[in-house]
Amino acid sequence: MEMVREHRKFVIPEIITGDNARIYAGRYTSNFHSDTVLLATDESVFRRKWMREVLLSLDEAGTEYVIFSDIEENPRDYNVMAGADVYLSEECTGILAIGGGSVLDCAKGIGIVAANGGNILDYIGVDLVRNPMPPLICVPTTAGSGADVSQYAVIRNTAKKTKNIIVSKSLVPDVSLLDTVPLMTQPGDVTVNSGIDALTHAIEAYVSNGASHFSDMLALESIKLSADIFPFSLDRADDPDHRFQSLMASMYAGIAFSNAGLGLIHAMSHAIGGMYDLPHGIASSIVMRSAIQYNYSSSKRKYRKIAHILGVSPDITDDKRVVTGMFEQIMDMRGSIDNPLSLSVYGASKADIPDLVARSAGDPCIATNPRIPGRKDLSNLFESVF
Repeated sequence: MEMVREHRKFVIPEIITGDNARIYAGRYTSNFHSDTVLLATDESVFRRKWMREVLLSLDEAGTEYVIFSDIEENPRDYNVMAGADVYLSEECTGILAIGGGSVLDCAKGIGIVAANGGNILDYIGVDLVRNPMPPLICVPTTAGSGADVSQYAVIRNTAKKTKNIIVSKSLVPDVSLLDTVPLMTQPGDVTVNSGIDALTHAIEAYVSNGASHFSDMLALESIKLSADIFPFSLDRADDPDHRFQSLMASMYAGIAFSNAGLGLIHAMSHAIGGMYDLPHGIASSIVMRSAIQYNYSSSKRKYRKIAHILGVSPDITDDKRVVTGMFEQIMDMRGSIDNPLSLSVYGASKADIPDLVARSAGDPCIATNPRIPGRKDLSNLFESVF
């Protein structure tokens, strides 16, 4: 493995993995002296039977909780502000976030506003969060977003219909409890789209110009795990080994991209997700092939290694066949999920391309892409996904 000796900084939360890890929630709220926590979640998650053990752990620790569940997919700025109002009015002293990536990102936004004031949109960008957030404990219920281990949060600007990134080491959770049990009730389509999200994180972290030996090691392990456990079929929904492996793949990828950065796939998918309010896994799948084709020449050795892990024969030497084979393998990993991979199907118009280009060009993920695209390149890339 090629060693990178330039300066690198790594951030990572405390992590507990394994069945029933969620029962440590109360212990950590006690350790953080959080007498009252904001329990950020969504209503469907809160109704799950396994939530009882979480609430029991809080009761045993003497921790009170205030439920906040007004959180939408692709969390909105107003979701964050409403949550911050509840946090402050109820005099909370910590946050327990239980849910998918949208819940965890919203919880991070709530923590930012609670500790720093203003509007969450004031903190869009890199290293703009001055004051540390309240203690944050995360229990992910999906395996893909990486929000449970990363220094990233994605918030939708409702007025402008943009998905915006906040990057700050303050956003790294204090503790992540990676529990297999909550994933057992995850729907099949969410499982697959989350898995593609984790795979995309790993691929982009591996080829990132901010990569290091540490991030490469984790990204490759994530890709290997994903290749082993997908395509997902519904008869594996109750397989705890599959669920645990998917959690580990997401964790490795999340730590990798949190420290190495992302790239073109995410810059484009953020633009698409913001404008058309699409799930992130679908948006990433739509742009993946075009983005990999564009980047391939700038990181050929690494893309070839990814392709071989995914099952593309190492005997194939033609670059176009390598890229095509890699993409076909990734699409096969989606199994029975058949979301159309054309923007036009989701109500997009080619007249939107200049706006999509502008959004992508300003996305922080572009900075760590192995090849920095100009606006003409971006325009051609979006043209190719209609």
